[in-house]
Amino acid sequence: MTEIINLKDIEYLDSINKKFIFDNNQSSLTLLSFKAGVQRALHVDEKDEVAIIIEGQAQITIGKNPHILRSGEMIVMPAKIPHGLMAIKDTKMLLLRPKHTH
Repeated sequence: MTEIINLKDIEYLDSINKKFIFDNNQSSLTLLSFKAGVQRALHVDEKDEVAIIIEGQAQITIGKNPHILRSGEMIVMPAKIPHGLMAIKDTKMLLLRPKHTH
């Protein structure tokens, strides 16, 4: 089904809020929101992922390197390297992943 999706139409909760946009045989796209201070602990994925910040500001750590991303910026999180996130401000982001399981 084709529809227009408002990428800012996701609530801020006390924990990470996830809204699945699509999931097919090739990839998935998830809209997430994080209140300031909410964290996603360091973890490892088997394939590259792309984080796109839509609103706010977040620190994304890849390996031992922290990166501050703001609205309109994106970063590739390479496969098999620990990565995590901490919202500096209330943040909304898209997460693009090739097909894999967590």
